[in-house]
Amino acid sequence: MNWPERVWIYSPFRVLSQKGDIQKWLRLPGGDSRIDKALEIGCGLGRGAKLLTERMGFRNVFAFDLDETLVQRAVCNARRGFEQNMAFFVGDAQDLPFCDSSFDAVVNFGIIHHVVDWKRCIREVSRVTREGGIFYFEEIYPPLYANPVLKRMLRHPREDRFDENQFLKELESNNFSLLSGVRTGSRFRIVGAAVKRTVYLENDKRERRASGS
Repeated sequence: MNWPERVWIYSPFRVLSQKGDIQKWLRLPGGDSRIDKALEIGCGLGRGAKLLTERMGFRNVFAFDLDETLVQRAVCNARRGFEQNMAFFVGDAQDLPFCDSSFDAVVNFGIIHHVVDWKRCIREVSRVTREGGIFYFEEIYPPLYANPVLKRMLRHPREDRFDENQFLKELESNNFSLLSGVRTGSRFRIVGAAVKRTVYLENDKRERRASGS
């Protein structure tokens, strides 16, 4: 992470952006489901985790970041606010230290495009999300962050970048189905949510059709 990205993380505009994302999630069918245990990818200063508990009603939020300094700041901020339902740790989105089906929801405030192996990241998100759980995401695409101006300022992986079609295809192949009402078709950004499908039921239906029963 370089200095322009740190400026964005510390900026109040980052919080406003996250609040806007949350408002869109809450308007989606099923977006206001009661969540007991959630995971946030790339917590930064911990402001997103706090918003998830306050505005979305998440009971418990586990949040992590690859940057140890940011995690330390998030822990300090939580202590000052006497927050008891948030836990922060240093971690890698490509290798989540949790058992399968550990969370009712996973939240991504524009982090996955920073991850070198973003497909592995989505596989990990799917693995730790229970069937029927929700993946809330905000993501941006190369025309926004890798244009001739910003590509000189921002630090992102230069290979295997994804556009909207690739991102949505990867969600689908990892057993996520978009919630109805998610707007697609943008070259720059998407804010949406997807539910983890019940895989064994779908397999059972295919087997029944194949056997003619």
